[in-house]
Amino acid sequence: MENSKEITEPTDFDMEYKIDQLLPVTVLDDIFRQVRKITMLSVAVLLPDGNCFHGKEALSQIEAGSLKAVLTRDKIESAKVYGFEKGRVTLVLPISHELETLGYLVFSRVDGKGPSDASLIPLGQLVLYVLDRLIYYNYKYLLTSNLHGQVIETSFEQLKEKAALLEESEKKYRALAESLEKEVEKKASKIKETQAQLMQQEKMASIGQLAAGVAHEINNPTGFVNSNLTTLSEYQQDIKDLIGEYRGLMDDLKEFAGSGALPPSITDKLDRISAIEKDADMDFILSDISDLIRESRDGVERIKNIVIDLKDFAHPGEDQMQAADINKGIESTLNVVWNELKYKAAVKKDFGALPLVNCYPQQLNQVFMNILINAAQAIEEHGEIKIATEAKDGFVMVRISDNGVGIPGENISKIFDPFFTTKAVGKGTGLGMNVAYNIIKKHKGQIDVESTVGKGTTFTVKIPG
Repeated sequence: MENSKEITEPTDFDMEYKIDQLLPVTVLDDIFRQVRKITMLSVAVLLPDGNCFHGKEALSQIEAGSLKAVLTRDKIESAKVYGFEKGRVTLVLPISHELETLGYLVFSRVDGKGPSDASLIPLGQLVLYVLDRLIYYNYKYLLTSNLHGQVIETSFEQLKEKAALLEESEKKYRALAESLEKEVEKKASKIKETQAQLMQQEKMASIGQLAAGVAHEINNPTGFVNSNLTTLSEYQQDIKDLIGEYRGLMDDLKEFAGSGALPPSITDKLDRISAIEKDADMDFILSDISDLIRESRDGVERIKNIVIDLKDFAHPGEDQMQAADINKGIESTLNVVWNELKYKAAVKKDFGALPLVNCYPQQLNQVFMNILINAAQAIEEHGEIKIATEAKDGFVMVRISDNGVGIPGENISKIFDPFFTTKAVGKGTGLGMNVAYNIIKKHKGQIDVESTVGKGTTFTVKIPG
């Protein structure tokens, strides 16, 4: 009976482990450090009663006090988002093990930093999955370690019973692991889809923003072409009237040919013709017709170039590299974004002689567009944008500078991070510079930024020549 009693009573094998045993603080430090680096979110773990287990510095006093009150009152069973403090968003996710809540994973985000609202919960669930897997393997290790220590002291029958328990536990966790893996795959797919949508929205938003400007640019040349054609039509009528009088004069002259004297009607018509020529200023008309035609042709050509450049810019292009003229690509991009620039800055170009570069032209034009629009937006009233190109040390280099407000030093290192933006909510997704960085990286090139607050910013793009 004594042996039977030992088998049925709880032993170390069946013991419940505390959160500090299943989630070592040193490991949490490493995980939270990476989370902060990638997402700019502050992370903490709370105990079920709301007291902080790890990461107390991640929460403000208001957040900590509010969370303790909420957790004392309610049991949170799924992801919840709170706004305890103006300017901060708090995401809470329960940490569970064997249907018991061990604590809560808490993310704190300051407005303007970190992922968007749509990405916040999926990112939190991804980190929670990592912690769940860590708990599972630590629990499995502790079970195995305790079991190993007890094997030496237990009887063969006890060992068989514990082996059966372990097998049952293994089945349970195997099923749980399979379920979690499927859930992670689903969440990862959703995050990837969301990211792709955001990137597409960023590009479509940029093109949509430019469309109004392009329409404006098209209207201008069309307007003066139409005006010139109207004037030309009036000139044409004057010429027609004069030619009619000429013909009448010729008819009368033919009737009296050889008489040696002109009748009064001929004299009157000659006088009328002279008066019409004087009133119409025929010399000016004949001269101005050429100018009007030339201006009209220039306007039509301008329309043609704008439409062609917009078409080339918006076209995705073949997924193959091709030889391209970087200077020509910049000129094309300037035509497309000109309406965004001309009211904010004077553009000065200093183009050097460049070799043809093997690249994805439309993608590089996307980079130039993102930098130029950012430059215009950085200028508060009216300033200057400089574009310089040169071939140097086997690279084609493009420098785009503005004399706008500049970028604070603490933001320089984040400028190419996804979702980072200093613009107001709804004005940008924070993907423009990240897209530019990835395109240049795809070309095995380099993009750098230098900036001084109050003086301006310079982006330097280097592409292997």
